[in-house]
Amino acid sequence: MKTLYLVRHGETDHNAGGRAMGQMDVPLNARGLEQALQTAEFLRRYPVEHIVSSDLSRAMSTAQPLAELLGLAVVPDKRLRELSFGILEGRTVAECEVEDPDAVARWRSGDFDAVLPGGESRRSLMARTRALLDEIAAGPHAHVALFSHGGTLNALHTHMIEHGHPVPREHIPRVFRFHNGSVSMSAWADGQWRFLAVNSTFHLAEESRQLLY
Repeated sequence: MKTLYLVRHGETDHNAGGRAMGQMDVPLNARGLEQALQTAEFLRRYPVEHIVSSDLSRAMSTAQPLAELLGLAVVPDKRLRELSFGILEGRTVAECEVEDPDAVARWRSGDFDAVLPGGESRRSLMARTRALLDEIAAGPHAHVALFSHGGTLNALHTHMIEHGHPVPREHIPRVFRFHNGSVSMSAWADGQWRFLAVNSTFHLAEESRQLLY
């Protein structure tokens, strides 16, 4: 049986300030570094044999403590990067609405082909994450940890839930966001992905966060 451990990177100052990062290379803050250590201590009990991460530093820095505990290398993969948000990167949505309200309105509509100026469409994100997931499902490693970002985890989660459906949905509406430092687990069995845990933060030694909001 193949198992995937899906981890969102630890907190950054942009996360704390409500600013979009996209593919900006923003480092972890002190809380994020602590979340990375706590996540590594939690995952070391599982048989992780291969670690793949977005090549952005906030994901790589979250993966590194686990890699050191297990004596593994972190393999960077650009396909695990966050969606590129174009003009929104480094800014709040409210700031961008002042500059280009029509582009932001189209983006908020959920149109899968909408692209903020200088950014990437959700359809592009779905395509690159699907290619990576298919490679892992067919690959030699049985227990893989993926370190990535909120939007990318949304895409991977959708692919797994819809796997094998004759008309897979492009997006599943959620009432939660993947939290910084969260761990989700999914097992590949009988030709489909089965989730064992989604968006768990119980391993983090900090105040409990709402699972749904």
